Amino acid sequence: MDNDDTRRSAADWFNEGLRCFNKPDGVGAVRAFEAVVEIDPAYRHKDGDNPHFYLGKISEIEGRFNDAILLYSRALTLDPYDEESLIGRGSCYTVKKNHEFAVADFKKVLDIPPEVRNAPLKHVLYAIAENYRQQKDWLNALYWGEKALAEDPDNYRHQELVSEVKKHR
Repeated sequence: MDNDDTRRSAADWFNEGLRCFNKPDGVGAVRAFEAVVEIDPAYRHKDGDNPHFYLGKISEIEGRFNDAILLYSRALTLDPYDEESLIGRGSCYTVKKNHEFAVADFKKVLDIPPEVRNAPLKHVLYAIAENYRQQKDWLNALYWGEKALAEDPDNYRHQELVSEVKKHR
C-alpha cells in the first residue's frame, strides 16, 4: 500500500471493494476487501455486510470452494444468520458433496424470519431437497421437494425432482 492507501479507513476500503466487485474487477475487489480485513478483521459495513462474504463469493466464483467455505465461515462468525453467507457456504458444500453440512446451512436460512429473509422460500426448499436427492435419501428428498413444489407448483425443476424421487420409493 502506498502512503495514500494507508490513510484510508476500513469503510473507505470496503466501499472501494464494493465498487470493484460490482464493476466487475475481482483483483481490485480482493485487494480492497483484504485491506479491510487487515485494518479490522471484524469490520461490518453499516448495512451489515462484511468483507469475508465478498472474498468468499469471489473464491466461489473462481471455483476455489475450500477457500470460499473458510471465508463464508468467517463471515458467519460475525453474524451466524448472514443469509448470503449461509447460502454461499451451503452451495459450496453441495458442490463438494458435503450434503449434511449443506442441508444444515440451508435449514438455518429457514430459521430467518420470512419478513427479513431475502431468498425465495421455494429456492431454499429445493436446495435442501436436491441435497437429499444427491444422497439418495429418497424420503427426505420427497418431503422437501414436495414443500418446494407446493411453493411453486409450475416450476419444472421442482416437478422433475419430485417425479424422479417418487420412482425410487
